[in-house]
Amino acid sequence: MDWNLKITDMIGDMPEHSTVIVNFVAAIRHQLKNSTCYVYSDNIQYHFQDSQGNNKIIIPDASINCRTKSRHGNTFTDAPRFVMEVLSPSTEKYDRTEKMQLF
Repeated sequence: MDWNLKITDMIGDMPEHSTVIVNFVAAIRHQLKNSTCYVYSDNIQYHFQDSQGNNKIIIPDASINCRTKSRHGNTFTDAPRFVMEVLSPSTEKYDRTEKMQLF
């Protein structure tokens, strides 16, 4: 099984990076209260195949998913409804290119 994983050096997030994620999740969580959708922070994985059939695992900074039946542990097997990435100098190129294309 070829997972074709890419390791990105994440030097360590700045507190401001985490603050943006936490504020977004808190604001959206309240808005989705009576919905079948859920908002997740950066501890959720999405596992799927790219257009060449390679297995990929992507972890967005925040996401909204409405298909909770596709969840296995902390991994979903479908694309989320919404993805948020907080850009940083070390990850911006990957987030704007390969990662965006996968979603």
